[in-house]
Amino acid sequence: MGEFEKLLEEGLELKELKRGEVIKGKVVKIDERNIYVDVGYKVEGIISREELPDARVGDEIKAVVVRFTKGGSPLLSYRRYLEDKLTGFLKACYEKGKFITGTVVEKKDDGYVVDVSGLRVFLPMKEAIRNLREGKKIVAKITEFKREEDGLKVVLSQKDYIKAQEEKKRARLLSKIKVGDLVEGKVIKIDPEKGITLLVGNALRAFLPLEELSWGRDRNPYNYAEIDERLRVKVKRIPKDGQFIFVSLKETKENPWQKAQQSIQKGQVVNGRVVEIRENGLILEVMEGVEGFVPKEEISYDGTTPKKGDRVSAQVLDFDPKRHKLVLSIKRTLPKPWEEFIKKYPAGSRVVGTVEKIEGARAIVSLEQGVQGVIHRSDLAWIKPGRIEDVLQVGQSIEFAVLGLDGRFVKLGLKQLTDNPWETVLKNYKVGDKVKLKVKSVHPFGAFLQFPEGIDGLLPISEIPKGLKLQEGQEVEARIIELSQDKITFSMKEKEEEKKEDIITTSDKGFTLGDILKKKMKI
Repeated sequence: MGEFEKLLEEGLELKELKRGEVIKGKVVKIDERNIYVDVGYKVEGIISREELPDARVGDEIKAVVVRFTKGGSPLLSYRRYLEDKLTGFLKACYEKGKFITGTVVEKKDDGYVVDVSGLRVFLPMKEAIRNLREGKKIVAKITEFKREEDGLKVVLSQKDYIKAQEEKKRARLLSKIKVGDLVEGKVIKIDPEKGITLLVGNALRAFLPLEELSWGRDRNPYNYAEIDERLRVKVKRIPKDGQFIFVSLKETKENPWQKAQQSIQKGQVVNGRVVEIRENGLILEVMEGVEGFVPKEEISYDGTTPKKGDRVSAQVLDFDPKRHKLVLSIKRTLPKPWEEFIKKYPAGSRVVGTVEKIEGARAIVSLEQGVQGVIHRSDLAWIKPGRIEDVLQVGQSIEFAVLGLDGRFVKLGLKQLTDNPWETVLKNYKVGDKVKLKVKSVHPFGAFLQFPEGIDGLLPISEIPKGLKLQEGQEVEARIIELSQDKITFSMKEKEEEKKEDIITTSDKGFTLGDILKKKMKI
């Protein structure tokens, strides 16, 4: 064997290649599909051009022997070399959740191809920030790491890195912000049921509730902002977790309740617009951001209610600007219906009313819408009845005489519709007259005698002859000893200067003729 052949044989023995072996070589040729590498073997190694698209002739590279062709050419893999080289590092980063850096080299429909130390890995579109461009350096975390038949599969995500950066930025912002500060944020969400979400400093979320939009009643967030619009708001509250803050738009403007304090006073009449009708009353807006409550009983006298949107006048019943409290009355600015009624039906008029209810010694009568009358027992009849129910019944419609006003009631009477029997008695009788009357009732203090006109007079026990017992219905003769508009007194005793005469009664216990004779003869 010659010297040259011996050296060549020794060289070939030194370059015996095995699968999985890492070898070093120089690029000697490049075509459309492959890269040819001189690795000191009897034939050149072949690498797919897809693995090294930027390779040039003369470049020195390392690769892994994957297999051999039928012709004996070694097929090499630069990717496999990188995978083997980076496996330990990438695996450790995956298991420990560490961030790695890479460069975007290609954009696909579902994500991006990222170069990590020469190894190409995948970043899904949903795991990346918006609008990544080729050549952009990124920081990401490995979310999937496994070896498959065709190589190492590595999937990245930028979300945790973005979140971590936002946390740092949010922490810096929170350290500078305090309650009462004015901040500016970009509108990122509008919820018509809840409010507006803003992003402050591209890191801190701020929530603007509906009730903090305006001092007025407009709670439609679309009337105050649009997506991506910037709003200047006031910090209201900073929760301990620091994930977001609560802000107010209305507090960037003057508090209308403070302004109202200068112009509204108790007892004053104000104008307003009906903005809400409730079961227990209605809400009246008297100026932008200042609303008052009108209780149901203060709306009207006749039960009518204004419509939403109507403008009305109202009297201030209570006003506390610190508590945002304003109580109003509409009806107190309206004409009092009972006063209008009495103008139309003055005292002496006759009106028809319906008995609503009976309360003790009086009855309440319905006259017109919003107008009630009252009649007392003393005005039912000239001879006062024992109970109102003896004269009136609930639901009864009857004619009454108008007597005047009794507070908010129209005072009514029934007896005023008939002649006064007292006037007849005073006209037909005088003190000293002897009258024959029936006993209406008997009592320990005396008895009541009744005139035909229905008027009663008292026969005191002291004016009844000793031993004489009276009974109801009994007719007796008595003398009037006192007579006035409101008092009549009788006596059955004779005057001292007159002779004593027998008293004849219709009682079953009357005197006999023998008794009379004995008395005359003084037997």
